[in-house]
Amino acid sequence: MKVSVIGAAGSVGAPAAFHIGMSGVADELVLIDMRPNVVQQHAMDMSTAMCELGVKVTAGTHEDLVGSDVVINAAGVPQGLIADRMEMLPKNIPLVRDVALAVKKYCPDAFVITATNPIDPLNYCTWKTGGFDRHQVIGYSRNDSTRFREIIARLKGVATDRVQATVVGEHGSTQVPLFSSARIDGAPLTFTDAEKQSVLAEIPTILKRYEELQSGRTAGWTSAVGLAVLTRAVLQDTKEVIPCSVVLDGEYGRSGLSVSVPVRLGRAGVLEIQEWDLAPDEQPGFEKTVAAMAAAARIVDDNLGAAE
Repeated sequence: MKVSVIGAAGSVGAPAAFHIGMSGVADELVLIDMRPNVVQQHAMDMSTAMCELGVKVTAGTHEDLVGSDVVINAAGVPQGLIADRMEMLPKNIPLVRDVALAVKKYCPDAFVITATNPIDPLNYCTWKTGGFDRHQVIGYSRNDSTRFREIIARLKGVATDRVQATVVGEHGSTQVPLFSSARIDGAPLTFTDAEKQSVLAEIPTILKRYEELQSGRTAGWTSAVGLAVLTRAVLQDTKEVIPCSVVLDGEYGRSGLSVSVPVRLGRAGVLEIQEWDLAPDEQPGFEKTVAAMAAAARIVDDNLGAAE
């Protein structure tokens, strides 16, 4: 199986390519980036690292997308210090548009994972630009649910791998942690109001703490693990239910936007978009996040229209 990673010299793309290769998810990796010397160095090093696993690793250009089963787009303009991922939308629309057109030209049947921020409107941009089936493109948002589970585990004093919990909505400031989805070993959890507030207060500080380090890097290792999970679900037809940003067409009563909801993934892409019942105190947050993502999708529409 062939996986191509665009933006493979970056702090998300490079770890994702490495983890996917080392996990045995793909037997061929193509690394693409606007910095040819850096991506060539990564390809040379990964090729040696994975030679005993039988994984072929090469550096390439958009033309080398031909035959890709999965394309991960982690390319983006230099981020700098930001307070909100949505700040990157106008800058990254042209880049994502070019990637979508390249995928459409060279591997139109590939499954596409958008890992460029802001995830939701840029997944919508990928879908609209490429004219893809909406079940063929998703945006990567799994980190939010992983962090939610990590915080709950710490709060409840258990190992994170015992916790199940999901975040829906924007991969950003309006995300909606679903306390109603929280489980430990499959058993429903209850939270006091104080516990909920402590979790909700911590979530917005995560991006801030990354930015305060001024390292020029983001959550590449966390994303690498999650992107490998998504890629494996597609290539190995696991049919797992994973929160991903997906273009809605009537689900949750919404259309014309991309937002993170639970989806079942398999070899045919998005096999099912699950419509969960939200708790009464979760519904207002969901209404807020879909409104924000609908507005972001209109920004994409305006930008794409101006580019025509």
